[in-house]
Amino acid sequence: MDNAGILTRKDLIVNPCGERCVFFLLFYGILFTDFMETEQHIHKKRNWVATVITFGVLGLIGLFVWRVLFYALLIQKGEIDPASSDVIGSLSVGTALPSAPIPDGEFNLVTEDDPSLGPKDAPLTIVEFGDFSCPYSREVYFVLKKFLLAHPNQIQLVYRDFPLEDLRPIAKTASLAVECAHEQGKFWELHDKIYQNQNDLSEDRLLELAKQVGINESRYKNCMNSEKYSAEIQTDIEEGFAAGVRGTPTFFINGNRVAGSIPEKMFEEIFASLVSKTTYVP
Repeated sequence: MDNAGILTRKDLIVNPCGERCVFFLLFYGILFTDFMETEQHIHKKRNWVATVITFGVLGLIGLFVWRVLFYALLIQKGEIDPASSDVIGSLSVGTALPSAPIPDGEFNLVTEDDPSLGPKDAPLTIVEFGDFSCPYSREVYFVLKKFLLAHPNQIQLVYRDFPLEDLRPIAKTASLAVECAHEQGKFWELHDKIYQNQNDLSEDRLLELAKQVGINESRYKNCMNSEKYSAEIQTDIEEGFAAGVRGTPTFFINGNRVAGSIPEKMFEEIFASLVSKTTYVP
């Protein structure tokens, strides 16, 4: 038989494609090339965005470090007083507070009935106006705790309430809870518990935390239901406002107002600056 009349395996595989195969090969080749170019463009764009973000973050970190070192150097040289500085760190500012100029000067805000830690004759006295629902008060709580442990006999810390109910309605309830704990000699225990569990400050959770630190449940409930310490909290707010408190946390370091969440380095520099001027012997 003539070979011209026989369909070979090669004919069956190749010949049916013809021009159609060439068209599809060209079409998908163009698509693949376009896809690869698009991927390269996206990859370059991602690299550019990542570079910008990296430099932005490094810039913010550099600015923060510079600011801390700048204040620390001025304090060390005695060229700046904490009262003359603006907000050092993050601050929750109340929106419902009356409008009034912020006064200058030193303020004696130490009281006998507010909870305190450390000796009353310590060379450094810190009065804190805080809000148990404020994230910045929580942030500085961990810094302060470490700072106090490092200088147990040289610092007196006095805590006063400044709940910002306009920002977080649960704020005053948390303050009442800790005041009721103070009545049973458990202020600092519940103070620490709340800042360590700030994500949930519902009344049921506050009761649970109070029981965890050994508070008498019946006395606590009576105290909370009557809002026994509401007037005292209001006094703290009014006296703080009169001294220039506009947000939390705000500190009065030997009477000098410093607003904001103070970095640990700043606390140490202020401590070194003020304590070095005294004749205190630990």
